Amino acid sequence: MRLSRIVTTLFLAVCSAGANAHELWIEPEQWQAPPAAEINANLVNGENFSGRRLAWKDRSTLRAERWDSDGSAPITGQPGDRPAFATTAPRDGLVTLLYQSTHKTVTYSDYDDFAGFLAEKGFEPLLQRHDERRLPPAPVKEAYARFSKALVGAGSGQGADAPRGLELEIVALSNPYTQPADSDLRFQVLYRGDRLADNRVTVFRRDGAGTVETFHMQTDPAGTVAFKPEAGMVYLVDTVMIREPDRALVAETRGAVWESLWASLTFRAPEPQ
Repeated sequence: MRLSRIVTTLFLAVCSAGANAHELWIEPEQWQAPPAAEINANLVNGENFSGRRLAWKDRSTLRAERWDSDGSAPITGQPGDRPAFATTAPRDGLVTLLYQSTHKTVTYSDYDDFAGFLAEKGFEPLLQRHDERRLPPAPVKEAYARFSKALVGAGSGQGADAPRGLELEIVALSNPYTQPADSDLRFQVLYRGDRLADNRVTVFRRDGAGTVETFHMQTDPAGTVAFKPEAGMVYLVDTVMIREPDRALVAETRGAVWESLWASLTFRAPEPQ
C-alpha cells in the first residue's frame, strides 16, 4: 500500500510537470492551397511534435487571426469546433495563422521536476533566483501563455511574414515556400518587439511517416537562428521565455511565482517542383 502511494505520487508529479512542458502549435490540414481555398487548421497540444487536437474555446483565446498581404482578419469558432480554425486564403500569397491564449497555470509538486524544466529550456540560473526570492522548493505554481503561428502557401505563396505584435514571437525572415531549396531559412525571436539574444530555440522536424527529429540552437545577438530545411518535412520552431510574474498576474492566478511565455511557428518545406 505504501509503495502504491509512492508510485502514484511520482506519477502525478511527472504528469503535473509534463503538462506545462508540452508545446502548443497550429497545424493546417493543407500547408499549400489554391487561392480562395478554405484553410482548416488544428490547434495541437503535445510533445515531440505529436499531440491531441484541441477544440475551439472562447475562454482560452485572446487572439486568433489570419494575416496576408491585405492585413489581418479575425478567426472565430464555435465551442467544440475541431479543427479549431477555419478561414480562407483570399488571394495568392503567404498566409500566416496566429493564435494567442489566455493564461493557465501548472503546479510542480516536486522541485526536481521544476529544475528539470528550467534546464530543458536553458533557464538554470533562475534556480538561484528562486532561492534568493525565498520561495519554497515545492510546490511551485507557474502561469503560462501561448503565442503560435503557422505559415500556409496560397498559390505561389509569395510574400513575407512580419512581426504581429505578440509578446513573444517567432518571425520567419525567409519564406519557406519561395526560398531556394538549398539555402538556409532564417527566423528571429522577438520579446516585446525587441530581438531576444541567447535564447534557446528547439526545432522539431517530422517526416511523412511521423518520425520526429529534434535539434537545439541559441539565438545570436540579433535574435536569429538559421537552418536548412529538408523537402517534404514539417517543422515546428519553438522557444520559451521564463520570468517573474507581475502583481496583477499573481493575483489573477492566485499565487503563481513564475511565468512562462511559449512561442511556436510551423510550416512545411515544399517538395521540389
